[in-house]
Amino acid sequence: YIPPPDRGFFNFTGVLGATGPAALSSDGHRMTFSAKSADGRSQLWVRAMDALTAQPLAGTEEAIHPFWSPDSRSIAFFAGGKLKKIDAFGGPPVTLCDAPSGRGGSWNEAGVIVFAPNGMAAGLQRVSASGGVPAKLGLDVAGRWPWFLPGGRNFLYSAGSTVRLGSVDSGKTSLLIETLSDAVYAQGHVLYLREGTLMAQPFDLKRLALIGEAVPVAENVKSVGAQRRGIFSVSQNGMLVYQSGVSGGSHVLTWFDRAGKRLGALGGASDLLSVMLSPDGKRAASSVLDPTGHAFDLWLYDIARDLRTRFTFHASRSYLPAVWSPDGSSIAFATYRDGKSAVFRKATDLSGSEELLCDDPAMYPTSWSSDGKTILMVKTTGGNAADSGIFALHLSGDRKPVAIAPAAVAPDSPRFSPDGRWIAYGSIDSQRAEIYVVPYSGLGGKLQISANGGVQARWRSDGKEIFYISPDGRLMAVEVKANTASLEVGRVEPLFANLDSRAGPNMYDVAPGGQRFLVDVQPERSVAEPLTLVQNWTAALKR
Repeated sequence: YIPPPDRGFFNFTGVLGATGPAALSSDGHRMTFSAKSADGRSQLWVRAMDALTAQPLAGTEEAIHPFWSPDSRSIAFFAGGKLKKIDAFGGPPVTLCDAPSGRGGSWNEAGVIVFAPNGMAAGLQRVSASGGVPAKLGLDVAGRWPWFLPGGRNFLYSAGSTVRLGSVDSGKTSLLIETLSDAVYAQGHVLYLREGTLMAQPFDLKRLALIGEAVPVAENVKSVGAQRRGIFSVSQNGMLVYQSGVSGGSHVLTWFDRAGKRLGALGGASDLLSVMLSPDGKRAASSVLDPTGHAFDLWLYDIARDLRTRFTFHASRSYLPAVWSPDGSSIAFATYRDGKSAVFRKATDLSGSEELLCDDPAMYPTSWSSDGKTILMVKTTGGNAADSGIFALHLSGDRKPVAIAPAAVAPDSPRFSPDGRWIAYGSIDSQRAEIYVVPYSGLGGKLQISANGGVQARWRSDGKEIFYISPDGRLMAVEVKANTASLEVGRVEPLFANLDSRAGPNMYDVAPGGQRFLVDVQPERSVAEPLTLVQNWTAALKR
């Protein structure tokens, strides 16, 4: 077993940040992982297999989803909205390209990296390991968590509740496995999770096809259901590392006051992806892993009765952020189906059918104007500002999204002010994510709200405060006062800690009046669980 650093803990899953599993080098001689040290700093660590302890890798603060070069000498990772690389033995990191919210990568022998720049169906891209402008692969089904097969032309990747086979030479892909997991290749087998069990199935590299039956390799392997990723890694010389533990049913919607006092829970424990309160604060909506274990569906909560009702039904869907109409009569949501995303509207009393609002595959809704006429949308189609932005979808007319704010790198949760005159949003326009406000009219510049980083902006229902999460996981409250043509920023008040600044775009919401907060909480019960290292894992297949 491999423990976390002394008085530290792993960051693979949970409220402290889903940073990706430990990654074994191709030759199996070293391993890298994200962990927090005793002083609370999160960074990459490297451990040689013949050493007793791991060493921190300077310059990798807040790194997520690391992966190795094929020669096992360099590590690529995502941090600060960039894809970076660093020598495994130390030295300064090198920025390769923009990647607003990276979701995995793979590096082949020809020096090509295939990676997912963010988690919103943007599609895989390729970039030179020396850096440069990334190019879209143009796959017919978008996805993430790529893994090159030997030869470096074809790769495995995750798409919704499937693993597919893609190529750097063609946009056409093919279905390989139905599973809520990523997949990797080693020792003639494809490995993936099936309901917490790590499976290995023989794979023919010439025919690019699975052969034979899948065989269990390890049980009770953890995963991050919202990210469709298992907490395991393999080398090409027979090494396997994974973390055991319970993956699902650990999130609880919890009420807090401004001082951080817990006021009670809403519903029971389940696998949650987001939480959105209705405008009147009497109901909530959340994305919950459905009973099949293959998709997230939206559920509605009656807060007074603590009653949960399923809102959407489709085993092949994955639900992204959703927004309530101002009168609470309907919800607009993005759904990822068959490799494509679209935005629909549905009545909250479950009457009628879903209505298509927008079929742009890169759009998702974030806020609904108080007059009910406009929905704010975010577009995330790539790793730079030119490919992303904030748009308005007017519910009358042709319903074509219109750009309404300056181009922003990784625009985060733009929200209308209660009077509809302002938009608060997050963006990595500098070296870190900050919160800004711009006029909805487009006349006037942007005003920075956060001082030292921030994500997930929310307005108080009367427009007198803006809330956001700081990089250290503290909820912040900023006084604001709107004048005829400007916004004055006042006192900043730190509220309570232990929120995850790297979690999904809706991990908390604010009740009317700004005195209570509903937060997606996951107990820190598993962060100290050790890693299990297995040598010659293929020996178990011969029994």
